[in-house]
Amino acid sequence: MHSIGGFSAGAVAPRVRSGRESKVDRVYRALKQAIVSGGLAPETPIDKNEWCARFEVSRLSITSAINHLAFEGLVVIEPQRGSYVARMHLADVKQWMLMRRALEMEVVASCATSLSEEGLAKLAQNLAYQRAGLASGDLQGFHELDTRFHRQMAESLGLARISEVLDPIRTHLERVRRTLLPEPGRMQETFAEHEAIYQAIAAHDGNRARREMASHLDRVAAELQAFVTRHPDFFEP
Repeated sequence: MHSIGGFSAGAVAPRVRSGRESKVDRVYRALKQAIVSGGLAPETPIDKNEWCARFEVSRLSITSAINHLAFEGLVVIEPQRGSYVARMHLADVKQWMLMRRALEMEVVASCATSLSEEGLAKLAQNLAYQRAGLASGDLQGFHELDTRFHRQMAESLGLARISEVLDPIRTHLERVRRTLLPEPGRMQETFAEHEAIYQAIAAHDGNRARREMASHLDRVAAELQAFVTRHPDFFEP
């Protein structure tokens, strides 16, 4: 199978075109998904000619998409070297985790006191789908539901501004989580932690909800540190 910048062309499914999505948007989304999912590893060169052929777009469209990703810190552009996937900086990852922890603890506490029955039902439905993904071994599906579970809390409360802050943080942490989640037993532990968070919200216990969310995110931080110990060259110091 033909490879695009070092990963299988089949790894990125083309998105359905809509009247609102430009060529630049399509390329940007595909490249971002490839980077976040690990399909494009750190320091992988981004060959503009190959991406032009893949999406049947001009080099200008590819360049615009790459510039957008560079602004987000996912791609590095260097003279003479071209564009390549950015390595992750450990100090940045730790700061993103700290910011996410602070915000999500407050969001989950608000959910415990203010979430509507409809919002609670959506979280319960998400957990049911997570359980099904766990039973079938669907890592990709489970991971998407995991991300959605956290996003639903702020959305159900109408906290659009908080979502605007959390979304780019989650994008960067997504690359880390994609690496950690396949560890043996991690999916089962993540589901159990999500269930504990849900039960605290359903019981309208804000303090308990904070503790469960803190425990959930702290476990990820601990696993990150263990991963760094095993793979010291994965992150930039």
